[in-house]
Amino acid sequence: MFSEKINTLMTLTGASAADLAALAGFDRSNISRLRSGKRVPLPDSSTVAKLIEGIYLFSDSRNDLKTLCSLTGANENDPADTIRQSIREYLYDGWDRSAVKNTGSAAKVNSSNNFSERLNTSMELSGLSNIRLSRLIHSDPSLISRYRTGVRTPASNPELSRQLGGVLYERIIKKGREEELSRIMKIPVSELDDDVFISWLFNRQDDTEDNFLAAESLLQSFDSFTQDRASSLPAIEDIISETDTGNPSGDSVYYGITGLRRAVIRFLTTAIQTGAGELYLYSDEDQSWLTSDPGFLSEWSALMIACIKGGTRIYIIHNADRRLDEMTEAIRSWLPLYMSGMIESYSCRKQRNSRFFHTFFLMPSTACVRSFGVASATSEHIYHYYTDERTLGILMAEYNALLKSSTPLIKPLPSTVYPDTSDVIIIQSTLSVATMSRELAGSFNSPALMVIWEKAHSALLDKLKNNSVCECIPLADAEAVRAGAVRLSHIAAEGNQDRIISCNYTYEQYLMHIRCIAGLLDAYSSYRFYPIPEPPFPNIGLLISDNITKITPAIMPGLSFSIVHPSMCQAFQGYANMLIDQWKTDRNSVKKHLFNRLL
Repeated sequence: MFSEKINTLMTLTGASAADLAALAGFDRSNISRLRSGKRVPLPDSSTVAKLIEGIYLFSDSRNDLKTLCSLTGANENDPADTIRQSIREYLYDGWDRSAVKNTGSAAKVNSSNNFSERLNTSMELSGLSNIRLSRLIHSDPSLISRYRTGVRTPASNPELSRQLGGVLYERIIKKGREEELSRIMKIPVSELDDDVFISWLFNRQDDTEDNFLAAESLLQSFDSFTQDRASSLPAIEDIISETDTGNPSGDSVYYGITGLRRAVIRFLTTAIQTGAGELYLYSDEDQSWLTSDPGFLSEWSALMIACIKGGTRIYIIHNADRRLDEMTEAIRSWLPLYMSGMIESYSCRKQRNSRFFHTFFLMPSTACVRSFGVASATSEHIYHYYTDERTLGILMAEYNALLKSSTPLIKPLPSTVYPDTSDVIIIQSTLSVATMSRELAGSFNSPALMVIWEKAHSALLDKLKNNSVCECIPLADAEAVRAGAVRLSHIAAEGNQDRIISCNYTYEQYLMHIRCIAGLLDAYSSYRFYPIPEPPFPNIGLLISDNITKITPAIMPGLSFSIVHPSMCQAFQGYANMLIDQWKTDRNSVKKHLFNRLL
């Protein structure tokens, strides 16, 4: 019986209902109905196709196709489609169609079931190429390519999303293909309009997508960062010459937003002039005092950058009860400062008091700008500028107490390889040094590279003993490999972040690296490799787990930015899983793809 054979398969392979449901892409209750015999679908139904895929992927993930094939009569080295067919034949051996319940065949799954597929369909209907569409929406053709392959989505940019959908809809209607579009969308032509089309194109089911869209937006900011922003900022000398120093021998009082800005410029100017070692910052009042005046924001940015260049380390505490998009926006606005590696940020676990606000900018033993007031008050707030030693000692103790109730949000760390626990997903532009063999690493004749490889490879093998490592990395173009134009991943020499190790593959070396990856796939069930069509973020490397996300910019490969805020890590995982769901496949198919791409 069909149900008995499913139970046998699950028992022998060790698969649970939860395992199969997750890999098959449907609810556990479906597995229960199939196991109990309450439902027996047709052999060619989408339900059976998904079930077979779940069984196959589970055995493949355990690196145990041998057990599955011994039951179904296939060979573990057979192509994936052959093994899938053997599972189908096993399930339906001696099948009696007249005994089938629910014999209605499931409707064919809509081919446009994700954004990239819907975009490709729409572009075919509109007759627009990547280049023509990018020109119409004033974007980059490479970004359109990433949208079409599914490694990126424009949904984190509402203005661009609206432009994209509007242009596509207009072109489809101009070409007279609205009837085809209505059939694809499964609605009458009379109900078509641009709003309906855009809603279908982006398929915003609910607000659960917002988190990983916020994460994608933050990653885009890291990816597009350049170090030339400071050239447009005002000269420090001009700012300092106009600084209101207040009363140098005592405390000062400042009133309202204008007063706060004067106090902050005095505070940062003093930090630069005294060579302050550390600054401690906290504020839960409205940030308009900082952002609403572009002139002041430029001066603030110039002074903060000058502090960092002078060796000042900055600690900032954020509020954990801010929405995720607000948290990521705060990080984006501070990005040039974060990229210096001189800022450590924290999120406070204590619930924010909506009745009052508190601003707290402290330079130990030198100065502090502090205010405490009613949050909803419309009158000017009072800001005190303290300089006396006793007061500063008390305020330092207060800040330390707040810091004890906070957890790290984003910290600059050396580019160590993996977090201590949990499975990891790696997304980057080039093959990992860690997956090389000793022979391959040595063939580059770089002692500095060998030091990096020893540490990275050892860490990878240790990680695979207890956790899974999944790499999502595009393969280099075969012609570029043959031309010797493909570089190793950006890595910095051990103990010297400014020294970048630069090596290019020969064709034989790249092919050897592919063989190394295939060997890891054979040797470790906990290692997976998915060749994605192109990098979603070409200028950063990502390591994502359930409790930490590490971002490593290509322009500074010796430094990673580690984010440990739970909601943000969950958002990054949501993005990574979305990417994996589009490109995951079985080991045998991956290995064939690896070699077919180059040979």
